Amino acid sequence: MKSPIYEKDFLLWSEQQAAALRAGNLLALDKDGLLEELEDMGNERKEALQSLIRNILAHLLKLEYSSATAPRAGWVEEITEFRAQAETKLDDTPSLKHYAEGLYQKAWPQARKMVEKSFRVYQEKAKLPNHCPYTLDNVLDYDFFPKLN
Repeated sequence: MKSPIYEKDFLLWSEQQAAALRAGNLLALDKDGLLEELEDMGNERKEALQSLIRNILAHLLKLEYSSATAPRAGWVEEITEFRAQAETKLDDTPSLKHYAEGLYQKAWPQARKMVEKSFRVYQEKAKLPNHCPYTLDNVLDYDFFPKLN
């Protein structure tokens, strides 16, 4: 059972847990709360990578299928920045590589929906593919950009 402090004052709880660990006072640890936080930390890293992959995919779709010309340079810059962030996350947490393909699979339909919505808002008539035209390697490759119409 989690400590009542965990729900009321997370900062105080975390400080108490750190102090207990430093003192070697294992009996004072809130094991349930610590387990939940550790699992959440791992999930947050996966969610962050999925978000970056989703944003890269969305920008690649916009580059390939949008008729707009003005925002293209910004899309390219954002793709490059998102790739750098993804590379950092993968370098800092090598085990994320084991999840990358699954995160990419989850990110594709999200990216497609985002771009469809954007195209509706800006009244673009592009037809997006049902299946992702880019591989995970394409998504993470600094040199890959779709062939532009």
